[in-house]
Amino acid sequence: MTYFYEYLVFLAEVATVVIGILIVLSAAVSISGRRRHESPGVLEVSRYNDYLDNLRHGLEQAMLTPGQYRRQTRREAKAQAKKAKQEAKRTAQEAKLAAKQEQAQEAAGERDSAEAEAPADDSTVAAEREAGDAVQTGEAAGAGEAVADAKAAASASEGAAAAGPDAAGPADGGRRHRVYALAFEGDMDASKVSFLRHEINAILTKAEEGDEVVARVKSFGGRVHGYGLAASQLQRVREHGLNLVVAVDQVAASGGYLMAAVANQVIAAPFALVGSIGVVAEIPNIHRLLKKHDVDVEVVTAGRYKRTLTVLGENTEEGRRKFTEELEDLHALFQEFVTDKRPGVDVQKVATGEAWYGQRAIELNLVDAIMTSDEYLMRRCQDADVFEVRWVEHKKPWERVLAQAETGLKRLAAWLPGRADQP
Repeated sequence: MTYFYEYLVFLAEVATVVIGILIVLSAAVSISGRRRHESPGVLEVSRYNDYLDNLRHGLEQAMLTPGQYRRQTRREAKAQAKKAKQEAKRTAQEAKLAAKQEQAQEAAGERDSAEAEAPADDSTVAAEREAGDAVQTGEAAGAGEAVADAKAAASASEGAAAAGPDAAGPADGGRRHRVYALAFEGDMDASKVSFLRHEINAILTKAEEGDEVVARVKSFGGRVHGYGLAASQLQRVREHGLNLVVAVDQVAASGGYLMAAVANQVIAAPFALVGSIGVVAEIPNIHRLLKKHDVDVEVVTAGRYKRTLTVLGENTEEGRRKFTEELEDLHALFQEFVTDKRPGVDVQKVATGEAWYGQRAIELNLVDAIMTSDEYLMRRCQDADVFEVRWVEHKKPWERVLAQAETGLKRLAAWLPGRADQP
C-alpha cells in the first residue's frame, strides 16, 4: 500500500509539472497567435501555363542542337509578340467603341434635359429640329465608324485564327477564361481551413463568369465541424456562379469526401480512395481502474445530457444510448448532405462507412471521371490561363516549435468526450 501511495504522489508531481509546462506553452501559443493575426501570411500566385512551358523548354534544350533551339525560341518569341499586338489592338478597339457609346448616351441625356427645361416656342422648336438633325448626322457618322471598327476587329480575329490556336483568343472573342487551382491537405482538425478561406476570398474578388476553381483535396477525414466549414468554403465558389472541380489524387475519405461532394465535378485517380460516409467516436474510460484503487471521480453536470460519456467517471447505459443517437443523427446529416449535392448517388448503398478506389467509385457515382489533377490542369492550359493560388505563412524556427506545441495541445484535447470524427 505504501508503494502505491508513493506512486500516486509521483504521478501527482509529474502531472503538476506537465500542467505547468502546458500553461506556459499555451501562453506562448496565444502570444504567437496574436502576432500571426497581425501578419497572417501572404498570397502566392504562380501561372501553371508558365510552369509547363518551362518544362517543355528544358526538354527541348536537351533534345535539340543549340542552333535548332535558338531558331525554335525565335519563332515562339515572334508568335508571342504577334499575339500580344493583336490583343492590344483588340483591347484598344473595344475601348474606342465603349467611349463612343458613352459619348452618344451623354449627348442623348443632354438633349432630353434641354427638351424638358426649354419653353416650347417657335424659335425653340426650330432650334430643336436643327439640333436633332445634327445629332442624327453625328449618330450616323458614329455608326459608320463603329461598322468600320467592327470590320477591323473581325479582320484581326481572322488574322489571329490564321496564326494558330495559341495566337487566337477564345471562341466568343472575349478574354481567355481563368482556372484557379487550390490544394487542401487535411489533418484531424482540418486546420488548413483558414488557409482555404484566404485563398477563396482572394479568388472571389477577381473571378468572373466562365472562370473555374479546381481544388485538389487530400484527407482521411477528421472532426465534423472543421470539415463542415471547409465544405462551406467550397460551397461559396458554387454560389458565386463558378464551376467547381474537386480532384482526388490519393484520398478523400469521410470529411474529405464531404468536401468533394460539393463540387460540380469530382475527378479521381484510378487508385484514389474515396467514400467512407460514416461517423465514429472513440472515448477511453479508466473508471474501473480508478475504482480498483479506491479513487473516486465526481462528474457534476447541469442538464440531463450535458455529459453522456466521460473518461474518468462511470458511464451509464442511458448515456451510451444518447451518445449513439447523436452519432446516428450526425450520420443522417452526412447522408442528406451527399444526397443534396450528388443526387445520382444511392446513399443507402454507399453510406456504410466503406471506402472505394477510384475505378470502383465511378461505378457508384461517387466520382465523375478517372483522371489525375495534373492531366486535368494540362488540358485546361490549352484554352485557359491556369493559376495556382496558395496562402503561405512563413514561420520562424521558434514559431514552428510553438505550432507543434499547439498541435500537441489539440491532440490532448481530442481525448475529451463528446467529440465525433469522420476518419
